Amino acid sequence: MSVSKGILFATLLSLSANVRAEDCLNNLPPSIRTAVEQDSWTILQPQDLAGTDPQRWKGNHPGECPGVTSGNFYPKGKTSYLIALIQRDPTQAGEQTSQLEKLTLVYLKKDRPITVPVIPPTQVPAPMVVWKLHRGSYQDLYGAKKVTISRESFVYEKLVGPANRFYYDGSHLKSLVLSR
Repeated sequence: MSVSKGILFATLLSLSANVRAEDCLNNLPPSIRTAVEQDSWTILQPQDLAGTDPQRWKGNHPGECPGVTSGNFYPKGKTSYLIALIQRDPTQAGEQTSQLEKLTLVYLKKDRPITVPVIPPTQVPAPMVVWKLHRGSYQDLYGAKKVTISRESFVYEKLVGPANRFYYDGSHLKSLVLSR
């Protein structure tokens, strides 16, 4: 292959990877994205995952975005979004240990996004993902705590590591430990 064909191939490959990365945010209303992507915080996307996590995510959650899930999570009964945001230290580019992550719930009130912190900014060695579970009866890791959840809930986890399931019980956010 000639050098010019190689450069063209590499350029097309990088452009298609960028398009696929943006695809997972296509269903997110622009006003919500604008409300959360501030002060160098960006929404977690597949290319932000570490090691083999991108393949694991794609296999377990095809077509989903690791940094966004939507559903009936909030007590008001409206569609809401859980958004995992990351912020990297620009002076430590490329180092996984130099990133912060936070989890934010966002819903629309009179067509304006309202943000509610769920997990405050936390230093993480590798990003955690968020995904939705449907209502039903569930128990924690040890089977000691059992709950019936009347609305959708969400899991915030490191793909190989700790996982917590969060749900609203009336007007309070509660959680179950799913793995350590």
